[in-house]
Amino acid sequence: MDGIPFLELVRRAELPDALAEQEERAAEFAPDPSPLLAGAYTYPTPLSVGHLLGTEPDSVPHGTGPGDMLLLSCTCGIDDCWALTAHITVTDTTVTWSGFRNNSRDWNHDALGVLAFSRSQYERSLRAALGALSAARD
Repeated sequence: MDGIPFLELVRRAELPDALAEQEERAAEFAPDPSPLLAGAYTYPTPLSVGHLLGTEPDSVPHGTGPGDMLLLSCTCGIDDCWALTAHITVTDTTVTWSGFRNNSRDWNHDALGVLAFSRSQYERSLRAALGALSAARD
């Protein structure tokens, strides 16, 4: 998004809540520092075009609400463990991601706002990325 990787945008949005949690849990992890979980996600196993267009969920992690679609998953590889979801809304001309939330924490993601994309460009990018992933696996 404007030259900033999506994971970095998420990390920045989550940082205030993650720092507060880290401080609250310091005694629990002493003498080691408690983990800082802001942006602690990875891109999930390739998601389908239908999933990323908000029509056919490939994976629905626990703790998600109606219409939530998986965007990022836990670095351990288990979507239910730690996931970032959003609502994906598609019109003839746009695709928007909104209502970002973590399935395990009630953190504020308002800093992410609403991300809007040109639908034609979004679909081209999806198909190119999924094609590259498929070719890399072959």
